[in-house]
Amino acid sequence: MNESVLLIDDEKSFRVIVEAALREEGYDVRTAPNAALGIELWRKAPTDLVILDRNLPDADGVDVLAQLVHDARERSTDTVVLMVTAYAEVDNAVDALRRGADDYITKPVQLPDLVIKLQKALERRRLERRVRALKSREGDVSSQLEKSKSPAMLKVLDMARRVAASPDTAVLLQGETGSGKDMLARYIHAHTAGRSEAALIELNCAAIADSLAETELFGHERGAFTDAKASKPGLLELATEGTLFLDEIGDLGLGIQAKLLRVLETMRFRRVGGTRDLSVDIRFISATNRDLAHDVEEGRFRLDLFHRIDVFHLVVPPLRERPEDILPLAETFMRTTALRLGRKLDGIDDAAVDALSKYPYPGNVRELRNVIERAMILETGTKLTANSLVLGTARTAPSTSENFFSVRLPPGAPPPTLRQLEALYLEHILAQTDGNKTQAARILDVSFPTIAKKVAEGGIKSSS
Repeated sequence: MNESVLLIDDEKSFRVIVEAALREEGYDVRTAPNAALGIELWRKAPTDLVILDRNLPDADGVDVLAQLVHDARERSTDTVVLMVTAYAEVDNAVDALRRGADDYITKPVQLPDLVIKLQKALERRRLERRVRALKSREGDVSSQLEKSKSPAMLKVLDMARRVAASPDTAVLLQGETGSGKDMLARYIHAHTAGRSEAALIELNCAAIADSLAETELFGHERGAFTDAKASKPGLLELATEGTLFLDEIGDLGLGIQAKLLRVLETMRFRRVGGTRDLSVDIRFISATNRDLAHDVEEGRFRLDLFHRIDVFHLVVPPLRERPEDILPLAETFMRTTALRLGRKLDGIDDAAVDALSKYPYPGNVRELRNVIERAMILETGTKLTANSLVLGTARTAPSTSENFFSVRLPPGAPPPTLRQLEALYLEHILAQTDGNKTQAARILDVSFPTIAKKVAEGGIKSSS
């Protein structure tokens, strides 16, 4: 959906030119020649951004700004307002900033400047929304984790609180897929004084190709490549003064590992296509479900980067090793899911508690969350019952036997490389799951993006 803009200005030529320019940029634009119509249009359908003239025929633009700010607060929306003013009225524009305007533009307006200011204002709004959403999630995460009754998890949380007191220490979280490493990362960020007020920015390294990971992390300058029509900050810049969480860091290629190492060592980097270094202040939290020490031995992960990210090591136990946490987590997921679905249940009956407690959860915390959401959709009564639970839908690995997996070589043929064996094995597993990549990921204990990435890069046969 395109972002929407409302232009309130009594100068017709200005409205026509700006509307055409913004529509060309892909915005949904409406216009109004006076304050009364502008406020009426906004109240009918609030827009993402308002361009507001300081001098209107029927009202002072600052009064209109106050009305828009009030109405936006009443509706819990976060409309951005850009004030348009003449050069001689800059002091008034500054006053408008204090009253809630996001920025101001002086007439005569240069269209490129207007577009850039609009883009920056909306980008700030998107970032602020993301930060608010992350803070809300961090609060939910703290609530979930602090209800843990498992001795193993309580020990992990104690260690997490200790490292949170050291805001610059790099942390490596290790654990099975779905065990809650992302939750623990948010927990550490939320408890880190001096960083918790800033953003926690996440990147799933397994879900993105190395060529894209570089621009995502470092950003790029205008003209750095064919589609780079404007400069863009990377995740490193967005995470400054906060935390950067690199999930599945073991999936990063060696080239991007070397560039990331420099950032960890110097806290400086350069945008793609840039000519100057930028400084950042970030805590790095990384996570993996792999044995990175083994990957170092095999040449798939840099030893120097491993030592940089593994300053403080935490192992997140799988859910099957902390059964005491199943019921508290299930109740928490019920509350959060109820808010999204608009449906509230009065607890979990005894039979459902028994079923939930006995299931081994090969998909860990993530699987429990999915089980609860599915059950709340299926449940027709006032309590969550065993009849609504769907457990054990994932296939388990085929039983081990002498012929589970083998490779036949023609006489005199050289042995296959490790990459070839990996591709053949993944193809074999996909055949066992009828091409279902989700089930293959569960069997191999890796993330779905890892499977999808290897299938795409290796040209591996898959029936789905």
